Amino acid sequence: MRGLLAAMQEKKRRQALGERYVEALLKASSAEDVQWLASEGAKSDTLARSELAYAQRAIGLIVAERDALDDQTAADVSHALDAVVAKEARSQRETAGAWSEHWRDYADALAARGRAEPPLGRIARVLLRRCGVLEPNAEQLARAVRIVTAFRHTANDALRAVYGAASLPEDRAPSAWFREKTGHG
Repeated sequence: MRGLLAAMQEKKRRQALGERYVEALLKASSAEDVQWLASEGAKSDTLARSELAYAQRAIGLIVAERDALDDQTAADVSHALDAVVAKEARSQRETAGAWSEHWRDYADALAARGRAEPPLGRIARVLLRRCGVLEPNAEQLARAVRIVTAFRHTANDALRAVYGAASLPEDRAPSAWFREKTGHG
């Protein structure tokens, strides 16, 4: 019984961490970025704001997958995002499947290999394409890269604030430390 209680407490603790991290991903984009994106192709502040929010969430989930201290963090974040999306879908029926489509686009852009363009450039292109800018010029792409880079920094900062920063003893190799802590390797 004690083991079950401890497992439930740990699950609840991890859920709370995921929710705190996702909260940082739900902050509204700057009015300046919204207006710029609307003027470049989104045609409305509402669409620009929505696309920026999707990009910020996707980048936050990517950061949780790639930069977290353990494999469970991405699952915790995904569950917390799913809860937010489900709540939004109940109040805005037209957005029900939108998150999945957006997530696939951003994940596919990140996974694309064999291209000279850096990952944040590919992610910036997804943001622009979703706003109607199919062939961005250098200035548009540079601005979009700055936006997604800022999202990435915000997500990394939130990840460290919520889950903690990685710290290894200076006199130990990371692989030796990992073997000692986990018994694996």
